[in-house]
Amino acid sequence: MTVRSIGRWCVVALAATLLSSLLHPGALAQSGAQSGAQSGAPASFAAVVDALNDQPSQRVTEVKRSWKPVFDAYLDMTAPPFRIGAPPSGGAVDAHFEIDTVHPKMKQWATISEWAKANGAIAEMLHKVRDSVGFAMPYGKSNVDEKYHAKRLFVDVGVGGNLRRVEYPYLAAIDSIATFAIVEMYRRLEAGEPKQAFTVAIDAARLLRQLCDRVMLAEKSHFFELLSDSLAAQRDAMWVYRDRIPNDVFRDIAIKEYPFLAPGRARLEMPEGERIVAEALLREVFDSRGQAEPDAFALVFGELQSKDKPLTQFGAARRWNRIAAVHGSLDASLQRLVNIYDDWWRRWRMRAYDQMFDLPTELSRTNPIRYGAVIYSIADIQALFDARKRLVAEVGGVAMAAGLCGYRNDFKSDPDDHEKTYATYVRKSSDFDPWDKGYGRLLYRFLGTQRKAVDTPAGRVWVEGGVLYARGKDHEDGDFGDHTADGSFGDMILWPPMRALEREQGLRE
Repeated sequence: MTVRSIGRWCVVALAATLLSSLLHPGALAQSGAQSGAQSGAPASFAAVVDALNDQPSQRVTEVKRSWKPVFDAYLDMTAPPFRIGAPPSGGAVDAHFEIDTVHPKMKQWATISEWAKANGAIAEMLHKVRDSVGFAMPYGKSNVDEKYHAKRLFVDVGVGGNLRRVEYPYLAAIDSIATFAIVEMYRRLEAGEPKQAFTVAIDAARLLRQLCDRVMLAEKSHFFELLSDSLAAQRDAMWVYRDRIPNDVFRDIAIKEYPFLAPGRARLEMPEGERIVAEALLREVFDSRGQAEPDAFALVFGELQSKDKPLTQFGAARRWNRIAAVHGSLDASLQRLVNIYDDWWRRWRMRAYDQMFDLPTELSRTNPIRYGAVIYSIADIQALFDARKRLVAEVGGVAMAAGLCGYRNDFKSDPDDHEKTYATYVRKSSDFDPWDKGYGRLLYRFLGTQRKAVDTPAGRVWVEGGVLYARGKDHEDGDFGDHTADGSFGDMILWPPMRALEREQGLRE
């Protein structure tokens, strides 16, 4: 196989063998011996797209899919008055807003709230799709109706004839819808309609939960963060309007709504898309004998290694040309890919904290020369494990926050023990700390009228009353002296919400 032929062909394997192996990484080991003789046979991008669309979260009947109603409503949605999301790095600083900056006292609130009010059809759509089985938009631009192309509502696989380029322009539309829901939540709260406010916010969260089941790592990472930010914004709103939200609303959302979002081990699959593309990419750079093709290695992996430093591409290409001479065979490389994903699968399905997580991953133990092509064909999903823990904490934390508000409304004070909220105000199962080594509960301290300082990325904040928090990535109880929104440093304070306190105490606009 020559370098020129690589531009015309992408995947190498019989279509039936490829598709049958994609439902679980372990299936590759069984098919490896059979596919070895066919390793040089070309196949089309269509095989990869079909395999992505054959994943469990994609096999949803048409009437139970939400993607078309969502996109149809988005086509009629008016453009936001300002940019949603921060401006690009190095770009001009213009007016913008996003989920974690929206609140009724912001400078642009009047304009933004009018935008939300004018798009009531989006709220209606969110309520209609909340009970859908899955988003299940098909992969491949050609598999999506042309009417969506102008608004870039699709996933494009193999952009520019390059299998390694997968683009997700539809993410911007979901960002707009999710941000709309938070603006509409605040608008309804300002109008004295708390039930309707949390209905639209939770309906949007239900849609985002469906999107968390997407196949590709980039999608999962994006929607894990977006759902976490959405739930954090809902905690902020509970704090600001806690005296104006009746208890029946708090009980309903804490006991009936938020627990549905819980990303249980059996309900949130690990991303398989990267493995599918990685297998196709590996087959692309081996010859008909299953041996590394030096020119193909130089072209493909030289570009991958130097994508952030283009001037190093020539040196990187020479390095990969030499690596091809000592690289493992196609069959050995596919088996290594199986081993890496099987290891991740085991870890993904374990409880939030297990001793196995202290052991080196199969990826970390992979020889970077012997299996360099495997390492550069996949993305390490460790960050997704961390994002899932934050999401678990956010889902439980927002339910517990609603329960604490309900207790406070009845007794005019925070409880001295958060267990007093169980059953009547919140489900006990929501009280779970994903960073606790003993699979235990969230931590709670009752300060009463005493004040305690908390250092946040925005500065020092003072808290009092009841404080609910998770241990954070270090698995230790830091007595909430330090807080980060994702638990990456110090503890993760869930109640009272830090962003709301930062605004109240002048640390945030």
